[in-house]
Amino acid sequence: MLAASPNPRRPPCLVVGGGFSGLSAALLLSRAGFPVEVVEGSSELGGLAGRVEFRGIACDLGSHRLHPAGLRAPVLAELAEEGMFLRRPRRGRLLLRGHAVPYPPRLLPLARALGPRRALATAAHLALRGVHPKWEAEENDGPEDVGFEEFVRRRVGPAAYEAFYRPYAEKVWGLPPDQLSQSVAKKRVSTSNPLRALQGGEFAYPRGGISELIQTLADKLRARGVVLRTDCAVEPGGHKGPVLWSGPLDGLVPTELEHRGLTLVFLAIPLSRVSSVDTWYAPEERFWFGRVSELGNFSPALRRVGETVLCVEIPQGGARPGLQYTGDRLPELVAQLATAGILPGGVHPIAAEQLFLPRVYPLYPRGWRAVWTDAMERVAQGGDVFPFGRQGLFLHCNLDHCAVIAAQLVDHLERGGTAAAWAGGADRFLGLRVRD
Repeated sequence: MLAASPNPRRPPCLVVGGGFSGLSAALLLSRAGFPVEVVEGSSELGGLAGRVEFRGIACDLGSHRLHPAGLRAPVLAELAEEGMFLRRPRRGRLLLRGHAVPYPPRLLPLARALGPRRALATAAHLALRGVHPKWEAEENDGPEDVGFEEFVRRRVGPAAYEAFYRPYAEKVWGLPPDQLSQSVAKKRVSTSNPLRALQGGEFAYPRGGISELIQTLADKLRARGVVLRTDCAVEPGGHKGPVLWSGPLDGLVPTELEHRGLTLVFLAIPLSRVSSVDTWYAPEERFWFGRVSELGNFSPALRRVGETVLCVEIPQGGARPGLQYTGDRLPELVAQLATAGILPGGVHPIAAEQLFLPRVYPLYPRGWRAVWTDAMERVAQGGDVFPFGRQGLFLHCNLDHCAVIAAQLVDHLERGGTAAAWAGGADRFLGLRVRD
């Protein structure tokens, strides 16, 4: 394909960050006639949608998937039409009080896991919850942030809160739940109807892994003559024209906003398959890990003859980032996997590799929105810089959300919108909810 000629009336754009958000925006900019260049600070494109090579397999950086509705998003819809995605049935398991509950959960297995007393208490709470008029008002953040604990207790009751949500929050963020913002809960709990979460279905997944999205977008950009640079640090003020910033927000302005990281441990297991489960969820404190995925159950391309790869995710909130799990701690990790019923007893990995990702979960303590608003106001004063994407806007969101944000930013630029107007309206993205 010949590269399209840029429109001389369009200003040259610099996209900072070669992850999914940055590459999506760059492709849309190029098609809209903007001269565009992409710079990435690390040695490879991809960001959190990148990969690590392990045993000859392009392993995702954690458990990623796309929900079918997300394939209607810009860029993703195009890739879907090109036949990139497999459709896979949801075969997750939630480990709860010694039970492996189908995930997304179904009512009867979930009730058995909770036990009669907790199940009845939760059912009664959900049946009576409509008498609380404040709940729907709290769909939108107001001046009062009641905190994660209070917010969740009101919606699902104390039994479900103690069984699942409290240990989950402590494991991921490492703070007492009453110190976390209600925003954390609103990202994860269906506030108007918690039973919406009790649904199965399917998910979409690229045939070659999530990093295939990055490779395909990069190929499309190169075919259009767009320059992609890696190992390239950039100062936002050094470019004449719009700078689309998908890097960390604190790379633009100093801020107290923080992230929690994630340790990934990849284990090669000498079995063709461990189980049919795609992802195990483990909120309880007794397990180091919060999530375990078997890559070959996402796509046949991620299988190796005679062995299978498990990706074990250990959130920073429950452990320090410097801990090594592939050395002396590996036998205990394997024992925990066996106790959880994920790994058959007596089976040991033939290879292991560990990686730490420092910026995975935005930390939303109570009062964080005032800090975020102050940061965005200072960004708005900093010239022609447009923060976007998961990192640039300090969001906890899905890939399809990133595609929508990128498309909205390009549309904003096409209409001649300013950086100040973009930053001033970016709070509309804070209500995005994570789908797992």
